[in-house]
Amino acid sequence: MRMKLLMVAVIAALGTILCSCDKKTETTPTSSFYFKMDGVKYQSNATEAYLTDTVYAGKKTLVIDGVTNNFGHHMELMITFPDSLKAGTYIEDVEMSLMNIQEKEPGYLSKNIKVIITSINSKHAEGTFSGVLISGETEKPLTDGTFKVEIY
Repeated sequence: MRMKLLMVAVIAALGTILCSCDKKTETTPTSSFYFKMDGVKYQSNATEAYLTDTVYAGKKTLVIDGVTNNFGHHMELMITFPDSLKAGTYIEDVEMSLMNIQEKEPGYLSKNIKVIITSINSKHAEGTFSGVLISGETEKPLTDGTFKVEIY
């Protein structure tokens, strides 16, 4: 009888220990960077953002840099602010690039990109963007662009 009671106690203790272990939780990235080009979705799974000073103009530039989850493409958006960091619409001094890392297809550069920054400070920025990317004579529409980044 004591052996059965001891066995039940051990099983109960073991069950309690196993059930109280932390469950693995999914972590969500602190930054996101996404757009569609000609209907194809590009989403960065490794996004970094930082502010830098331009040497030639002495202005702040926000650089959003990312790589797609299959390491197929490198994507970068740069916005140079005319005076100070502030929310607003930017068309001038905006550059965008999408490059195939394995060089299986040509890269694309911005022809014209419009960025709407809805929130920005020295540690965080978010907004939307759209426009046209170009590779040689080929132009493709860029739509549904969004970013929400922690700035380092």
